[in-house]
Amino acid sequence: MATTTLTDLELMQLATESGEAFAEGYYTALNGSRHQVASFYVPKSTGARPMPHISYNGNLYNDASAFQERFQEMPYTHFEAQSVNAHVLNRDMGLSPQSKQDAQQNVSLTVQVSGYVRLEERKEGPMRGFSDSFVLVPNKVEVGGQGTSKQGEGKKWVIQSQNFRFVV
Repeated sequence: MATTTLTDLELMQLATESGEAFAEGYYTALNGSRHQVASFYVPKSTGARPMPHISYNGNLYNDASAFQERFQEMPYTHFEAQSVNAHVLNRDMGLSPQSKQDAQQNVSLTVQVSGYVRLEERKEGPMRGFSDSFVLVPNKVEVGGQGTSKQGEGKKWVIQSQNFRFVV
């Protein structure tokens, strides 16, 4: 059976739709469901390149649970994403896809988000600019409600690498 590939238009649509859906879910979790933040990241792995790689305003984390714990300790935040830019980073992650759905799970994405974050109160307080860059990979975890089920439920993309910075 021949492998299936996606056209440039299909890859662009995949990146755009997936990047926007990811950003909406991620920043919604940061705003009000901090206990779910770790579920947006690849499972912890060690080795030559420990994953996930999280750089949050100069602080490095290689464990999504540790990042979630730290984020839960922070004062209230309210994120407003103003722009989302998504592209296919790698169109072939080494699989031999036999269907369009398989082909969509054979790519990685890069997503850049910029916007504003309020650090004190939901409706009052200064807004600071932020910039957030992600490398997203298909979610392969099928346990603990984090993976995607046959009905497509769950997170389709998870963070492999993140670089967040406040904009001065």
